[in-house]
Amino acid sequence: MKILAALDFSDVMDNVVTTARKLAGASSATVTLLHVLPEENQGIEFHPTIEPRYHPPEKYYREPDSSEEGENVPILHDKNFKHLQSIADTLNKNGIETSFSIVHGDPVKAILEQAEKEHADFIMLGLHGHRTLYQLLIGSVCLGIVKTSTIPIVLVPKELRKK
Repeated sequence: MKILAALDFSDVMDNVVTTARKLAGASSATVTLLHVLPEENQGIEFHPTIEPRYHPPEKYYREPDSSEEGENVPILHDKNFKHLQSIADTLNKNGIETSFSIVHGDPVKAILEQAEKEHADFIMLGLHGHRTLYQLLIGSVCLGIVKTSTIPIVLVPKELRKK
């Protein structure tokens, strides 16, 4: 069994990782951690009047098989890479075969594409608990995936019950 756990570095992320660890441990599943970086036009904005010499790098993160040292990689994205690596290392040390991937694009589309590519049996997402008005105006990654996915989805709440 394969679990794709989408991580967005929000306050629900730890619950997603904990739930993925428990489910994978109970079922001998493998886990792929996925982080989606927004498309360039939706990402971090740099203002020419404030940062006139800024030139966006060709890629925003170091890939696992890259020989680059990351000197030209923005700190935010390199930090995300290292954080995913740390989570994957911890899960691997606990006997759960874990890999991770960072992709660019629309989160709903990217998560669904990666789930298909990985042949995931489940997609695991964290629920942020946004109100209906927010979802109507902004939309929701969870809602978009629930509406379009043909792969079963595990939704992890912001607050987990204590045993």
